[in-house]
Amino acid sequence: MRKNIAAGWRGVFMGAGLSIVGAVRGQGEREIRVSDTLRQQMTYGMDFERLWHFEGLEDLDELARVAVGECKVEYVRIAIDGAAEREEGQINWEVYERQLEIMRALRRANPTVKFFAVPRPFHVAAPGAPYTPFPLWITEFEPAPSEDGRQRFVRFHPDKAAGYLVRFLRFMKEQGFEIAYLDSKNECCRFLRPAPIAEMIGRVRAEMGVEMPKVIAPSSYHWRQGAEWLHEAAENGLTDFFDIAASHNTRDVGSPEEFVEAARPFGCPIWNTELHGFQGPDEEAAVRSEILFRHIRAGFGGLNDWLTLGNERKTHKMLRNIEGTLEVMRTYYIFKQLVNTSGGGHYLDTSVPDGLTTTAAFARDDLLTVWVLNAGEREVPEVVIRFSGHAPGGEVGILWWGPENSRQGSTSQAAMSEDGAFRHAIAARTLYCFTFYRMAENR
Repeated sequence: MRKNIAAGWRGVFMGAGLSIVGAVRGQGEREIRVSDTLRQQMTYGMDFERLWHFEGLEDLDELARVAVGECKVEYVRIAIDGAAEREEGQINWEVYERQLEIMRALRRANPTVKFFAVPRPFHVAAPGAPYTPFPLWITEFEPAPSEDGRQRFVRFHPDKAAGYLVRFLRFMKEQGFEIAYLDSKNECCRFLRPAPIAEMIGRVRAEMGVEMPKVIAPSSYHWRQGAEWLHEAAENGLTDFFDIAASHNTRDVGSPEEFVEAARPFGCPIWNTELHGFQGPDEEAAVRSEILFRHIRAGFGGLNDWLTLGNERKTHKMLRNIEGTLEVMRTYYIFKQLVNTSGGGHYLDTSVPDGLTTTAAFARDDLLTVWVLNAGEREVPEVVIRFSGHAPGGEVGILWWGPENSRQGSTSQAAMSEDGAFRHAIAARTLYCFTFYRMAENR
């Protein structure tokens, strides 16, 4: 199916000579060129790894309907909770009761949704513990702090870590949930280096066999840290123990391009498994989408936010729990439009002309969507979208989010002009999604 989609759109683009044109045909026009080469395939998720803000939210089915029913994400990020094995040899599976309740609601809303398990930082279960994704009988520390004020890391036990992960995977299988994606760790690149993590994953694979999830690594704290970790893995010949290369952007260190360059030799998908800086608040949601498109333009194909659900103080979250009532924020509607029009499709390279902040395009089935962001304070008076050869058929759908419209955005339709072009002004501090359809004879 994926190959057919890719081949179909490649044929249309190469036959059509697709470009979005301005500046050449009229004074004041801007030109955006859309490549005919299909780039990375896109997949998206939601993040329910922490349950901090679920308290009092009784209608989990409504939450699930919005999160994975209306927004067609592929996966939801959930926790491997260190509280279940706080002490070595003692297991308390009751820790997962609330998480399993939420997972069942998600499955009711979307029977095909997948689950992505990540080791939750242990200090959430044991306040005051060092920052580590595993219990302290797996990652050992000295009580005395090191020179930088942190507790000094002593050793990591790959065999114990593997057993910890295998027990979780089998427990979830008993509860009716197969884990599709498994994060090998959660940040902590400083002391969880490639060799011991590779050993741990090798042991898990030996135990799980054909039931082994796809493995993600290193889920670094920032792009540069992840790039350095991947370089070390490559230098030591550890190139095949994970399936997806991932980074977070918890801090703005390095660049998405730097991480992608380090990951590309591994020949695997590239994800950001904690996208920070993208979410709202409402008045900033359109402008903040720049970091999302920056990752995609760099080569990231998988994206999920960090902690999808917040409380009344978390105005930057996609969803909020306001005294037990679910509130849906503007960022969610932007994300939902991206997910529902490009998930499973492919990114297409686009140029960014002067006056615009960023652009992106996606091809999926019969849809071509072109996103344009003007984060500046001045309108760009005209952008011309032009197709030579076989132009898309039907009306052009327009959805935009500006400073004054609703959270859901505003919609309209417009026709292609007689010369086969489409023209539109790009307002200040506004994000647009233009939707085109292939003509029937090209399908």
